[in-house]
Amino acid sequence: MVGQKLARLARLAALALPLLGGDATAASLCARLTVPAELGLACRDQTTAPPRAVVAPTGGAFAALSQLSLRQLDRAREPSAWDDPDAWLRGQLELDTSGLADAFGSLADDPDSPWGGPTAALLAERVREALAGVGKAALASCDPPRDASNGRAMSCRFGAEGVGLLLDLRLVRDGEKRWAIQYRSMNAQRQRHFEAIANSFRAG
Repeated sequence: MVGQKLARLARLAALALPLLGGDATAASLCARLTVPAELGLACRDQTTAPPRAVVAPTGGAFAALSQLSLRQLDRAREPSAWDDPDAWLRGQLELDTSGLADAFGSLADDPDSPWGGPTAALLAERVREALAGVGKAALASCDPPRDASNGRAMSCRFGAEGVGLLLDLRLVRDGEKRWAIQYRSMNAQRQRHFEAIANSFRAG
């Protein structure tokens, strides 16, 4: 009798947790991606609103500048993802680059940074200002939106003070659902790693 009650409670908890926005919902996002261990990357679920999976390096001074994120879109909040996918892609550029400026600026204070002394602080500040002002002006450095597997994609390549930023955006169709995959880095090899992980996305 006790065993039956416990089993019933477990079933109820399993049904209720996704409705409450618990860890089961977030954990399912990382489960949709394949992240090879040898790449030095790890996928972590973030219980933000909406939840998202974030793939990033497990260490290193430049880890904050390399990231892939996956999230499911809400049609009520982002209708253009359904109605005008290309406009949605262009609108994501400013949002995706907004945090890069501060991330790069923090490297000036890192004792392991390859740039040291006052020159490092000056370089970091110039790059931070340049990235902060990129916004939609960086569209000039982006390829036109194109067809991609189950959706649309856009790639951007731009530089600031000799520092190159690689940014790729994807909008994935999954029946009536839409998924956003964004990945960025300052290293072509790392960007290829992220591309392979993005290609591993399992819809449904």
